[in-house]
Amino acid sequence: MTENYPEKVIKLAQKEGATEVIAKLTQNPSYQIRFSNSNIDISKKWDTNVLEVFLAVGRKTTQVDIQDPTETKIEKAIPRAVSFAKKMPDSELYAGMQQKVHSYQKIDGLYDKRTHNLFEKAPEMVNIAIDSAIEAGGKRVAGVLYFGNVKTELMTGYGVSASYDASYYRSTIRSFVDNESSGQGIVVGRDLSDLEKKMTLAGKNAGKIATMAVGGKQGKAGKYDLIMSPTVAANILGEITNGANPVMMLIGMSPLGDHFGEQIGPENLNIVDDPHIGEGLGSKPFDIEGMPTSKTPIIDKGVLVGLIHNTTTGLMMQAETTGNSDLLDFGAGSKLLAPTPTNMIFPQGDQSFEEIVANSKKPTIYVTSNWYTRYTNMLEGEFSSIPRDGMFLIEDGEIKKPVRKLRIADNLLRMSKNITAIGSDRKQIRWWEVYTPTFIPTIKVADCQITSATQ
Repeated sequence: MTENYPEKVIKLAQKEGATEVIAKLTQNPSYQIRFSNSNIDISKKWDTNVLEVFLAVGRKTTQVDIQDPTETKIEKAIPRAVSFAKKMPDSELYAGMQQKVHSYQKIDGLYDKRTHNLFEKAPEMVNIAIDSAIEAGGKRVAGVLYFGNVKTELMTGYGVSASYDASYYRSTIRSFVDNESSGQGIVVGRDLSDLEKKMTLAGKNAGKIATMAVGGKQGKAGKYDLIMSPTVAANILGEITNGANPVMMLIGMSPLGDHFGEQIGPENLNIVDDPHIGEGLGSKPFDIEGMPTSKTPIIDKGVLVGLIHNTTTGLMMQAETTGNSDLLDFGAGSKLLAPTPTNMIFPQGDQSFEEIVANSKKPTIYVTSNWYTRYTNMLEGEFSSIPRDGMFLIEDGEIKKPVRKLRIADNLLRMSKNITAIGSDRKQIRWWEVYTPTFIPTIKVADCQITSATQ
């Protein structure tokens, strides 16, 4: 694409009366390989080009996405957007954007050029995962592999002009022995060097869990210690870090509220937002305002010590921006310039999964996967979540039997305070139940409320 569309947006928006402008162009050739009944059934490629534009006229703001941009589309969309912004009331959630031009740290590992040729080898990788799951006892295997490359170009009305390239892959693999006995594996990263090994292990793990789940019966409701796989821990405990966001607090979608500076976890719980990990799918050298990204401590020794910020929330709370600005999507085409997390990094503990199980002498539930986590009270952190795939009862330090039809129904902050073990098996999780890339191990929590999914 030879045209400099971000530059055209900036000049036209300023001509129409915009006082502040951001134009971000992402070009993303992406691929999908879907498989079911142990065979590949769909292979697709998309060429997605999106020009995201944020406009401000004073404190009146709006945002527009231009799909597959052309000069004609820009000339039509931008005057309309500026005119619309002028008619809006001042935004209570906008106090300005970054006005300085910076240099940026190079992040090693963001881009693996071999991803351009992965489409030729991807079917082989998928078949490796399928074969591994079947060898581990699975009868049929299904899932999806996504991969691609993204070029990001950014310009702002304050003179920022920067770009970077990135690649990615992520796969979900589910193995089935029968209609109710299943297991799941997840693969996430950028570096293709160990992709075959990752797909093999994910398939093997999915097949093993599915086999172990055969014969599961209705479990009993009650209080149990809970062992969460990295997949489950990322979904449930990840809401703590997603809530470390001033905008989420202001709109009532964070349970952290006035807990800043309080002990909300054990002393070995340290969590940072880190945009500089090469393998992290949320890594990037700059945010959408052109501010350099940086590591931000969120929890230190169990204490809530930090929030992510953009320029606006920093000004509102008398804090510095942490370089976390982006267009936060609230659905239905509505986006807000707000802080967004990059990669959330939980600590790596000193206990293996086997040791965590062996140390579980009282009745314990081990959950390998979960869907449909829903909050009945987001401000208080009250939620429920449905375990999927293999779930197991542990007694006297041993996995005794598979169980089914149970639901986790508890309080997020109570669970974070009751963490009793952090595993050494940290991995990156990103799938449709976990939108923020999260590096997290197996985590055990004491005395969780488990209810029956059916009566």
